[in-house]
Amino acid sequence: MNVIQYKRRLKSFKVDANIKKAIKQNSDEIINLNKINLDKGLNYENRVVGYYKERTAQFAKKLKPNKPKTANTKYNFDWTGSFINGIFITYEDYKIKFKSRGMGGSKKSVFITNNKLLGLLDVQSKIVNNDILTPALRNLFKSHLEK
Repeated sequence: MNVIQYKRRLKSFKVDANIKKAIKQNSDEIINLNKINLDKGLNYENRVVGYYKERTAQFAKKLKPNKPKTANTKYNFDWTGSFINGIFITYEDYKIKFKSRGMGGSKKSVFITNNKLLGLLDVQSKIVNNDILTPALRNLFKSHLEK
């Protein structure tokens, strides 16, 4: 490849489209970082969202949620699995946005939003940028140049 061809290839690399592609290719890994926080009862500010009360624990025993709800333990956000399993990400306005198909009614949706459940800790955002997306973009760029 000569310099002119190389320059054309460089110019033809669609950065935004490839960022979107890298995010899509690695979405499970990125989403899993959010799920790890939720499993620990933490929001994306690294704060405990709440603890189960005895009343909830008794109610849960009858309904048998996916994960047990024990009094005085942190929320784990997995009752039916619709919220946790419904989490997905999009790339909008140069940001990764977390959403869930299992937001439920307005009361549940407000709870999820107000308690900042969908997103990543700052340290996890650095992992996404440095350890997940940078290598993926490098590979996409390299394969683009080698065409």
